[in-house]
Amino acid sequence: MTIPAERLYTHLCWHGTAAGTDLFDLHVAASILAMAAQDAEASGRTLSEACGLGSAELRDLFLLMFPGAAGMLGGLAAAAVVPAADERQLREILFVNSAHASPFERLLAHMIARRSLSPDHLWQDLGFGSRRVLSKLMRRHYPRLAERNAQEMKWKKFFYRMMCAATDYALCVAPVCSECDEFDACFGAEDGPSRLARIGAGPLPLPGEIRA
Repeated sequence: MTIPAERLYTHLCWHGTAAGTDLFDLHVAASILAMAAQDAEASGRTLSEACGLGSAELRDLFLLMFPGAAGMLGGLAAAAVVPAADERQLREILFVNSAHASPFERLLAHMIARRSLSPDHLWQDLGFGSRRVLSKLMRRHYPRLAERNAQEMKWKKFFYRMMCAATDYALCVAPVCSECDEFDACFGAEDGPSRLARIGAGPLPLPGEIRA
């Protein structure tokens, strides 16, 4: 790394803002990469392994979102990304349900699928300040999934439910969620601090754009 993980978010946001990148999408991409970089440093993995994007995909993301920072990619150790079957399936579910099938939504699907393998709430593993940011992301980029999750099931639980449905496998045996003993595990509060405390909701202009 040429830039410490805790400074990566600010560095990327500065370059993205200068390029006129959409503020919310900029916050999303920079948060995920900063969180992945922090995990990569802690575990001895590469950024590619932590975020789910190979070298070419990382370059595509940088050129799309923060082109002025593309020069730093030479200092980010990359590796081939070989997703397991479950991860590939989640990538497909996300992209098939994307709003515009855009290059950014494809790259975002790959990052979400890889970060979903981490142990905390998904919004924490993506480096966000709260679930609200993740909910806005889903409404903007994967609206059909957001509509199907109108009851606010925890997103990792919801994703695995979708994956099971795609393979005709029953994730649980309760006739309805309200009668299930594990209701809180699927629908309970997702409280907790941001894993990137210095990021919080994102020190970008117009913070209402991010938290809405």
